[in-house]
Amino acid sequence: MKKLTIRVEDYMYDRLNLTATENKTSVNKIIASVLKQYMDQPKEINFIKEIDNRLNNISKQIDTISKRQYLHFNVSSQHFANHSYLSNADVKEDKCLNEVLGKNKMYHE
Repeated sequence: MKKLTIRVEDYMYDRLNLTATENKTSVNKIIASVLKQYMDQPKEINFIKEIDNRLNNISKQIDTISKRQYLHFNVSSQHFANHSYLSNADVKEDKCLNEVLGKNKMYHE
């Protein structure tokens, strides 16, 4: 067993001492019990800051995916337009592409 020295405020020590007296045990055992309970808790559920960080990370990843999808859509549109009869056709003037996009507006708006 290792020895550890901690510093606590007076009011915190008084509360620990009162709890130890009520349970007929020592302050060291109370602190060890509190630390063990804290360490055994699942971190993903009990830490609000950790949850917030993960949600922010997910939000950033969703933004990145959205930007990449938009870029992919633009590249695919130009690719589709370039395979029509005119070489390097303008995306907005391609009748086949406009027909395809007109049918599937919910997918790209």
